[in-house]
Amino acid sequence: MECKTIVLIDFENGGHREAFMQFFSKSLLELGHKVICIMPDTLPIQHWIANNVNAGAHNILFYDKRIINPASTSFGRFNESVSRIIYWKRQKNILSEIEKESNQKIDLVFFNWLDNQMANYLPPFIIDAIFPYKWSGVYFHPVIFRIRPHYLDNKTTLSDVDSVFLAKNCIAVTLHDEGILEKYQKRIGKKTMLFPETADGTPPNQQHVLANKIKEKAQNRTIVGIIGLEPHKGAFTLMRLAKIADQSKFFFAFTGVFKSNSLDKLSTDEKKEVTDFIANIPNNCIWETGGLQEGEDYNSVFCSFDIIHIVYNNFYSSSNRLTKAAIFNKLVLGSNVGCVGEDVPKYNLGATANENNIEEQYQKLQLLRNNILSNNFPTEQWKNYADKHSTDRLPEKFNEILKLL
Repeated sequence: MECKTIVLIDFENGGHREAFMQFFSKSLLELGHKVICIMPDTLPIQHWIANNVNAGAHNILFYDKRIINPASTSFGRFNESVSRIIYWKRQKNILSEIEKESNQKIDLVFFNWLDNQMANYLPPFIIDAIFPYKWSGVYFHPVIFRIRPHYLDNKTTLSDVDSVFLAKNCIAVTLHDEGILEKYQKRIGKKTMLFPETADGTPPNQQHVLANKIKEKAQNRTIVGIIGLEPHKGAFTLMRLAKIADQSKFFFAFTGVFKSNSLDKLSTDEKKEVTDFIANIPNNCIWETGGLQEGEDYNSVFCSFDIIHIVYNNFYSSSNRLTKAAIFNKLVLGSNVGCVGEDVPKYNLGATANENNIEEQYQKLQLLRNNILSNNFPTEQWKNYADKHSTDRLPEKFNEILKLL
C-alpha cells in the first residue's frame, strides 16, 4: 500500500492510553506509513518506540499538545454540541499548523478515544465543514447501546450521541464490543469493525517485591486480586466478599491507586464500612496502595493473582484486563452485564455474577477455585480470545481502514 501520513490523537496520558498509542504507532510504522503522534506528553511514547520499533522508527513525529474540552453554558440543551464543535475546530487548527511545520499532507486522523468527539445534536455537516480531514477511531464506551439495546434497531439521527459518525469524512468506526458490532454497522451505515482490546503482555518479574509478598502472605490460599481501588472498579464490593469468604481457602489482594476522596460519593454507612475495613485489614487480605507502571511492574502483581476480580459497578464496556487475563492464563470473576458479561461465558474465561449479589459472587469464586484445584482450565479459549485482541491483529485492522481512503 502507498505510504500514508496518519495522525494518532489522544489528549490524555496514563496507563492503558499510553500503551494504545505505542501499539498503534508501532503497527502503522511497520506497515510503512508515516505517523504523527499527538499527546499531552509524548516522552513515554518516544522512549518506547526507540526501544521496540526497528522498521520505520524514523517515520514518526511527536507533538506535545493538550486541548481541554470546552464547557459552553449559554445554549441550553445544545451546550455540549457547541462545546464539541469548538473542540473539533481547535483540533483542526493544530493539525493545520502541524501540516505546515512538517510539510506533510495528512491522509487520515485516527482518534484513539472517539468518545470525546461525540455529543447529542452534533450536526455532521458542520463537522465536515470545520474538520476537512478523513477520520476514524475507537468508540470505547457505547454504553447506551448495552443499557438500551433497542437503540441498535434504529438509524442514527441528529439528536443521538453518535450523530457525528454520519459526517462524510468519517470513513469507519471501530469498537471493542463484539456483541453489538453487526447491529451497530447497520445503525450508522458505515464500516464498523472489531478493534483489538490490546493489553501489554510483558512477562512478570519473578523477583517483584509486592508480587512475592502477596504470594507469601496468601500461604497457598486461592488469591483473588484487584488492581485499582477506585469505587467503579468494584473494590468496595470485593471488601464485602472478603468478609464472608472462608479464610482458610481464599486470600484477597487490594492493590493499585486509592484516593481518599473516592469515598465522598458514598453514604455515611458505606464510608464507615470502608474506613473500618482499611483500619482493620482482615487476616485473609493485603492492602497495598500505590501506582503500578504498565508493563513488568503491573503484570508482576497481576500474575500473582489466581482469580482476577473485574466485577465493576455499572460497567457495560469491554475491559482490556480480560485480554490481559487471557494472555497470562488467569481466570476472571466478571460482571454479568454488558460486553464483559457476554465475553466471559462466550469464551469460557471464568465466571460472571451480579455486581450487587455478594453471595452469588462467592458461589462463583468457589466454582473457579475448584477449577483451579482440578486443573480444569480453558486453555484453547484463552488462546482464541488473546489472539482476537492481540497487537498482531492491529496491522490488518489499520489496513482495512486505510483501504477506504
